[in-house]
Amino acid sequence: MGKTNLALGLALALAKAKYRVLLWDADLGLANVDIILGIVPKYNLTHVLKGERSIREVLIEGPAGLRVIPGGSGIEEIANVEPLVLTKILREMAALDSKLDYLFIDTGAGITRQVLAVALAATEVMLVTTPEPTALTDAYGMIKVLKNHRGAHRIKLIVNMAKNEREGEAAAEKLVRVARQFLGVELKVVGYVPYDRAVPDAVKKNQHYYLASPHAPASLSTLKIASSLGKIKKDGNSGLKDFVEQVVSFLQKKPREG
Repeated sequence: MGKTNLALGLALALAKAKYRVLLWDADLGLANVDIILGIVPKYNLTHVLKGERSIREVLIEGPAGLRVIPGGSGIEEIANVEPLVLTKILREMAALDSKLDYLFIDTGAGITRQVLAVALAATEVMLVTTPEPTALTDAYGMIKVLKNHRGAHRIKLIVNMAKNEREGEAAAEKLVRVARQFLGVELKVVGYVPYDRAVPDAVKKNQHYYLASPHAPASLSTLKIASSLGKIKKDGNSGLKDFVEQVVSFLQKKPREG
């Protein structure tokens, strides 16, 4: 199970709990949330980039009332979207502020300027890794970058695809230890998701594991993590406008030299 499947699981868990949840499939160029859900959207982010549709017009409703902004898979122009175009899209999204409790953004892998902008503006950064040494190294790299931009305090760590709880705890402890020792960063571990055959079985059926097998180990772990997320204030305002302006501000700055 990858980060997209997990992001979708967390979003679905909160949607089933009657929260108003929006998932933006922002893995630009490699988007696949709609595929996992077995939905064929009429429009996607490509149409917004071309000025043919608005964000509201591409929104689709998924299971449990979850709303999704579908990306576009394998489309080069999305993967290379200019900051000014992304700014336009984000400001359209800000108009949805009063209709949301939670916004989940499934970013691309790696540390691009766009990913960094989103991570630094987000209330919480769910850093998903696996027990594999290469994955832990990549996760450490992200922590280091966020720390350099004073954003490491937002990180919540999830260990995915663990063989068992012991392996998950060992992987988390290793990353917590090196982050503390070499970066002075205290990581908060919010949970472990075990490898579970229910996940690939659901994918083959164009379903999501959380809905197809709600009592499977992966589903129960996902629910536990979702329940640990920060509580929202029912004041009709999700903070989306502030988030958007922070992303826009970062994108408009000149990149640091070196």
